[in-house]
Amino acid sequence: MKLTDNTILITGGGTGIGRGLAEALHKLGNKVIISGRRKEHLDGTTKANPAMDSVELDIANPVNIAAVAKKLIADYSALNVLINNAGIMLIDDAAGKIDDQLLTSTVTTNLLGTDPVDLRFD
Repeated sequence: MKLTDNTILITGGGTGIGRGLAEALHKLGNKVIISGRRKEHLDGTTKANPAMDSVELDIANPVNIAAVAKKLIADYSALNVLINNAGIMLIDDAAGKIDDQLLTSTVTTNLLGTDPVDLRFD
């Protein structure tokens, strides 16, 4: 990947590693769009990085994925890089009873939600 003159979507770009990648690539002169579920984190990142854009995206929600894909196609025709960084790591007590809801949420987000086919731009 060339490191400049790209239009980059980074899922999970509002915090942690995603934010770090977004800020580093933004400083290199790329157009960076971050996505995530938590608007307050997205807003904090874009406020600290003028000209960076954000879009709320829940990668575990197929309807939301389709709507965001349409928006990205319409608003960012030059989009040429996707960094699938979104994921969750919720606290679980390994010695306790299995929490089916926690397990399902983690698998849906981390395994099924990061499938690049879900973010098709066709």
